[in-house]
Amino acid sequence: MTPSKGPSVVTSPVLKVAALTLLLLVPGLGAGAALPASSPDPAQAPALAFRVERGGTPIGTHRISFTQEGDALIVDIEINLAVTFGPLTLFHYEHRNREVWRGGKLVSLDTETDDDGHKYTVSARASDGGLAVTSSAHGSLTAPADIIPTSYWNPATVTQMQLLDTQAGRIVDVTVTPVATREVAVDGAAVTAREYEMAGDLKLRLLYSLQNEWLNVAFVARGEEVDYTVERLDRALVQRVASR
Repeated sequence: MTPSKGPSVVTSPVLKVAALTLLLLVPGLGAGAALPASSPDPAQAPALAFRVERGGTPIGTHRISFTQEGDALIVDIEINLAVTFGPLTLFHYEHRNREVWRGGKLVSLDTETDDDGHKYTVSARASDGGLAVTSSAHGSLTAPADIIPTSYWNPATVTQMQLLDTQAGRIVDVTVTPVATREVAVDGAAVTAREYEMAGDLKLRLLYSLQNEWLNVAFVARGEEVDYTVERLDRALVQRVASR
């Protein structure tokens, strides 16, 4: 994802994992928790919501909600994208992701993805030997116990050399380099943020505030830049979650 306007940033086949584990991979639940059949309660506003643009044209949304249940942090993620031409839908992408974290570690993850008609599922559970992952695309594997998924809300993403692809259920190798510190506008206010470039299996840009709020991801998918713009940010909640 490449930063363009506002908190926007980069470049990669993440539409399939962030939005592919976002149209790339692009942009995890307490043991036993199940992926909801539908998105979180629409009456509950997400803590973080983005407008997703491709080549400067809005194509959908990416929303993240956080819920505390006892000692577990539950993260629900919903991505809805569609590229249209008049009344025709040329491409659609839907991704549902539920993560459960305890003590700063991912203890379970369940995802369902519809990538333009191609369906994917991933399930992961913490075990004595690491994180046991089963996916429709890559079968079974054991990931490191402290691995972070490609959902990007977690600021520790920029310290990792491996991530768990939430669409395909594979481990991806990455390097993350700080690029610049700059000011971006969030809700009409200037916020100082750090920009990072991710290379390796994923090529994209990420932007986090100095308070560790995820503000942007940008990447190139299918020859066009995909860029995020913050539409809603519950700063107190996101900062609290990021500090866990």
